[in-house]
Amino acid sequence: MNIQWFPGHMNKTRRLLAENLKMVDVVIELLDARIPVSSKNPEIDNIVKNKPKIIVLNKCDLADKEISDNWKKWYNSKGYTSIFVNSINGTGIKQLKNKMRDVMKERIEKDRQRGRIFRPVKAMIVGIPNVGKSSLINKIAGRGSAVTGDKPGVTRGKQWINVNDEIQLLDTPGILWPKFED
Repeated sequence: MNIQWFPGHMNKTRRLLAENLKMVDVVIELLDARIPVSSKNPEIDNIVKNKPKIIVLNKCDLADKEISDNWKKWYNSKGYTSIFVNSINGTGIKQLKNKMRDVMKERIEKDRQRGRIFRPVKAMIVGIPNVGKSSLINKIAGRGSAVTGDKPGVTRGKQWINVNDEIQLLDTPGILWPKFED
């Protein structure tokens, strides 16, 4: 059974992601560590294409460690950089910041060789609604920059958050895919 359901605001978010992709260096796709397949929007890979991407498995404290480790190995075997975080207590946040810098190391070095003044790494946070994108941004930033809530749809538009001189984050609304299949 196929269900086709794609409200206008989801299409708007899809366009927003595609339009803003050229403004960022890396995409951080946030998944729920308890349900990494169900919380992964297959459309995001089509939108992001060849942009460097980090898979972040959030809520790792609520997931089975052994199963989560297997998922991390699977994502790594597919060529993704993946990391576990807890956007509430901060587990893995420092490691995520380091991964963002590592992913962009080549670009930063090329810029340096060309004499370009260092600019911050710009990352877009993407994922389905209510997976914790804004909570992750707040934890990375160390302050309540992005509005959060216990219901989907709190983030309604894009918002740039300056973390520090090295990192800027783009908070985006959650996006579902247009067709659900059994």
